[in-house]
Amino acid sequence: MLLERILQFFAKEIEAELGIVYSESNYFQLQNRLEEIAKQVGANDIYALYESAKGGLTGPLKQLLLDIATNNETSFFRDPKIYKSIETLLFGQDTSPLQPYETLRIWSAACSTGQEPLSLAMMLTERSEKTKAALSFNILATDISERVLNKAKTGVYTQLEVQRGLPAPMMLKYFTKDDQDRWTASMELRRHIEYGKLNLRDKFGFNGLFHTILCRNVLIYQSVEGKRDILTRITEALCPGGYLILGAGESLIGLSNDFEHKTVDGVIIYRKKIQQQTPENFEKLEKLA
Repeated sequence: MLLERILQFFAKEIEAELGIVYSESNYFQLQNRLEEIAKQVGANDIYALYESAKGGLTGPLKQLLLDIATNNETSFFRDPKIYKSIETLLFGQDTSPLQPYETLRIWSAACSTGQEPLSLAMMLTERSEKTKAALSFNILATDISERVLNKAKTGVYTQLEVQRGLPAPMMLKYFTKDDQDRWTASMELRRHIEYGKLNLRDKFGFNGLFHTILCRNVLIYQSVEGKRDILTRITEALCPGGYLILGAGESLIGLSNDFEHKTVDGVIIYRKKIQQQTPENFEKLEKLA
């Protein structure tokens, strides 16, 4: 059947590029997304789209496919308990991975349209004000989709978007509204965030290590091999004693022995085991200073 062959073709391309697996039971979802791409590029239907793509995916068509294949669902302070748990662990006397005078480094992997890194920036700024203690922090926000990254970089959100999870006092404190009912995040927040395009299947190449990495609702779409591959490199990018935050439906069971799990306020968070330091580890830690 031609339609099934077309869906198989695009499913294989997506898995090769992103590691995202579309099973036959999810082909209806893939078909809907391909029909949306066809409209955007002016193709009559997905059959015409296939004719354009079967010789090789390149340029704008390839980027559209990668953009639409990912799930970009997000909101401000999504799963609020997670943010409280992160704060508790990062600044707890016996649980903090921070060394004295270090700059806190957090990576928001698969940041989508930017609500997660902005929520982290607000949480950390609020803590600094509450404790009256200066806090130096940097947040790296990455995604494979250029479309969502471009929106994240602007820091501009609709009324509906800011109403999803963002408490009114924070909305008024950290955002300004224009005459078109759009809300723009303050430069005070945005100065802490660096955005970049990154495929989690590629080599990261970061300088230094992170104290916390949020990689929520990404692994769930990967094959077992894909999950292990991504986790190996995430582990290398995390400092000893640092924290990994996954989605509520995700787990490291059978995938990694490099973490111990902690339950804080009903939230499961994974902490990288603190092993005996090697000269290589010391060198990486020194780059954080």
